[in-house]
Amino acid sequence: MEISNIVNCLQIWLGIGGIEGCAPNGYALALAVLTPVLFIYARNEMRQRRLLVIRDFLTSYPETAKPPQDRSGENSYINPSVEFVRSKYVQGISRPKKKDPTATRQTPIEEIDDFIASTKLLDWSDLRLLITSSGMMIVTYYGADALLRGLSHKTSSPCLIACGTTLSSTMTADLYLIAGLAFAGAYLAAIRGFMRGLAAFDLSPITFLRYAVETIVSVVFIVAAYRAIPDPTLGIRIVADTGGDAALPRAPTPTQLPEVSHIWLLLAPVLGYLPDSASKFVILRLQSLISWVKMDDDRFNKVTRITPLDALDGIDYATRFRLQESGIYDVQGLATYNPIMLHIETPYGIYQAVDWIAQAQLCHLVGLEKFLVLRELQIRTIFDLERAIDFRKTGSETSDSPDEFDLLLAGVLIAPTQNLRDVCTTGGVQLLMVDQQSIKPAANPDEFCRWFREKLGIEPANVKARVEHMLGWIADDLHVRRLRRIWQDISDSLGERSKRLDGELPKPPGLG
Repeated sequence: MEISNIVNCLQIWLGIGGIEGCAPNGYALALAVLTPVLFIYARNEMRQRRLLVIRDFLTSYPETAKPPQDRSGENSYINPSVEFVRSKYVQGISRPKKKDPTATRQTPIEEIDDFIASTKLLDWSDLRLLITSSGMMIVTYYGADALLRGLSHKTSSPCLIACGTTLSSTMTADLYLIAGLAFAGAYLAAIRGFMRGLAAFDLSPITFLRYAVETIVSVVFIVAAYRAIPDPTLGIRIVADTGGDAALPRAPTPTQLPEVSHIWLLLAPVLGYLPDSASKFVILRLQSLISWVKMDDDRFNKVTRITPLDALDGIDYATRFRLQESGIYDVQGLATYNPIMLHIETPYGIYQAVDWIAQAQLCHLVGLEKFLVLRELQIRTIFDLERAIDFRKTGSETSDSPDEFDLLLAGVLIAPTQNLRDVCTTGGVQLLMVDQQSIKPAANPDEFCRWFREKLGIEPANVKARVEHMLGWIADDLHVRRLRRIWQDISDSLGERSKRLDGELPKPPGLG
C-alpha cells in the first residue's frame, strides 16, 4: 500500500474526507482490540483470585509465615517457597507509602490484604502490556481482514461486513484466502499460548511480541510456498493425463493459476498453527544431509523417554492435561515443581499437590521400574522411603527403623532393570567388578548388581549404614529439601494432635 493510500484510509477512518472504498473492517478491528484487552482483564482477575488463595493458605498454615526464631524478623517469610509465590503475584502492584514509619510492621496476611486492595484494572503494568500488544493488534486486524476478503470472494456471497475495496483479480483473492487461512492457524496457536501464559501467570510483553512475530513469519512463509507451488498435485495429474508419457506434458499456461487446491486449504492453517514444530522438524531431518551440522546422538532414545504423569497415583488423563497447561509435562517437571505454586495455580488442594510431588520425586530418583515395585511394598513417596530406611523419632540421634527393612530395600534399590541392560548393550559398556585380588569385567549387568549387593554385606548393622549412605545421596536434592520444609511447616501448623487419633487408655487387667 502506497503512502497516499494510507493517508486516504486514515482520512476515511477519522471522518475528515478522503476517497470512499477504504472503510475499516469492523469485525477485524473488534477482534484485534478485544483479543489483548480480554486477556489483560482476565490476568488482573486471576491475580486477585490467587492473592486471596495465598491469604487463605497463610491463614490456614501460620507456621509457613512465622518470622525466624534466631533473627530480628527482617523477613516475615521464613519459607522461601511461600515468599517466591507471594512475590510472583505482587510484582507490579503499587501501594501507597506509609505515613508513619514507626508503625508496627504488618503481618504477612495484612500485607496480602493491602496488595489485594491496591490491585486495580489498567494500572501501569496492565498499560505496559496493552502498549506492547499493539503489534499483535495490527497483525490480527490485517490477518482477519484478509481472511474475510478471501472468503467473501470465494463464496461469491455479499459482504455482510465492511470488507473494504473489491479485490482486483482472482489471483489476488486466492492470495488473500491463503494468507487469511495461514493467519487463522497462527492466531489459534497464539490464543493457546496466551491461555498457557495466563494459567501460569506468565502473560508478559514478550508473549505478545513473540506471537506477533511468529504470525507474520508464518503468513509470509506460507504465501511464498503457495506462490511457488500453487498446486501440490500438479505433477501427479500431468503423469495421469499423459499416461506416463513425459513427452506430452499438459502444463497450464504461465499466465494462469489453477483454483486454490484443497490441499492448500488444509495445509495453510496447519502450517500456521505449527510454525516452530515444522521448521524444527525440517532442520532435524536435514542434519543427516548436511555434513557441517553437528549430529544428535540418538542411540539412547529408547531408554531416555520421558516418564508420563499418569504413572503416578491420582493422576488420570484429564489431570495430566491440566498439569500440562501449567508447563508440567513429565514426572521430572512435577518432581521439581513448587507444591504451593501448584496449589495456587491449579484447582488442586495443597495435600494433593504435596502427595503428587512426593511420588514424582521418588519415581524420578529411583526410576519408573523400581518406583512401581516400591509402591507394591507400600512405599509411595520419597518420604516413605526415607522413613523406611532412616526413621528417627523427635530428639533421637540414631535411626529407629528396623534393620530388616534395610535388607529388603537394598535388594530393590540395587536390582538390575531393563533400562540398565539396554544402556550397557547399546553403549557397549562393560561394568567392572573389583575385589581384593583382581579386577574382572561383569558378564552382564545382572552379575554386576549381584556383586554390588554382596558388597553391601549380610550383617544388618553393616547393611544399615551402607543403605542409609545410599539414601543420603538419593534424597539430598534441593527440590526434596524444599518439599520436606513445606511438609514440616504444615505438620507444625496442624499441631501435635494430628499425629495420632485420640483413643481410650488401656483398661486395667481384670476390669473386663
